[in-house]
Amino acid sequence: PEPSGMPLGSVINTCRLVSAWVLACNLLHEELNRWQALDRFQASLPYEVSSDDFWKEGLTILLQHQGVLAVLKAAGVSTERIIEQVHDKFALLGGPDVTTVSRLDLPTSGVLVMALGSQGSTSANYVLAQFAGRLAIKSYHCLCSGNALGSIGSKAVRSARLSTVTGHESSRAFVSTVAGQEACTSLLVKACYDLTGLDGMTHGSFTFAEVRPITGRTHQIRVHLASLGRPLVSDAIYNSQAFATNSRWCPQLFLQCSRVTLRDMDGELRCAEAPLSPDLIRALGMLRRNSVLA
Repeated sequence: PEPSGMPLGSVINTCRLVSAWVLACNLLHEELNRWQALDRFQASLPYEVSSDDFWKEGLTILLQHQGVLAVLKAAGVSTERIIEQVHDKFALLGGPDVTTVSRLDLPTSGVLVMALGSQGSTSANYVLAQFAGRLAIKSYHCLCSGNALGSIGSKAVRSARLSTVTGHESSRAFVSTVAGQEACTSLLVKACYDLTGLDGMTHGSFTFAEVRPITGRTHQIRVHLASLGRPLVSDAIYNSQAFATNSRWCPQLFLQCSRVTLRDMDGELRCAEAPLSPDLIRALGMLRRNSVLA
């Protein structure tokens, strides 16, 4: 049978956990050669599309290179809807199919990566293996409520097992020390802010941070920070008691996937980056930077 990206990703992740990075990369390269030999339809051949074609559909291309495509996802638009739009556009242009390899939550904005190739193609397996094996690095920016998580430049790691309950229309995760799956998030404090009212009084403190989910569990960043007593701004699920107030000055969940780094099919590291959305930039502009914690 043809090899699949998911099983290889599991093997790669095992190598990564024991710091066998060279072995992990070699496995990925060797399997790429096998996939290319088996990919009779050459679904992963290079394909270039004009950014203007996507711009007309309201989509912004952030990266397009040798089997990999990254576009800008807006808050409130589902990953599935973006994939469908890209698929339909390529179908009109005579381009390749695309395969989902990673997802962003509905209220999260930022970089969304997909493989240029149909499911089971060389490119789909190759990119999927990197996400499953945690070789692809996703960096987020968030704003969390509560006292500062530390001075500027300080780092922290949150490790807490998570379980997920899936409902009819949505899912919810929670810390579960017994039955949960391993979950780990690293954090770097970038800035600290206060919200000052017209009365000159401080009405809240916030930490702007860069976070990296070392694992990829449902709502991982949101749950981990909420479990520390630092829920994200405008999080309707994990910061519901402050949602009405937060949404007045920050109309979207303050969580954005700002950067994704992975290898293209030439083995070269590629980085797709997205600036903070206009809503998030305006929200930061409403706050006063706390110079005492700098």
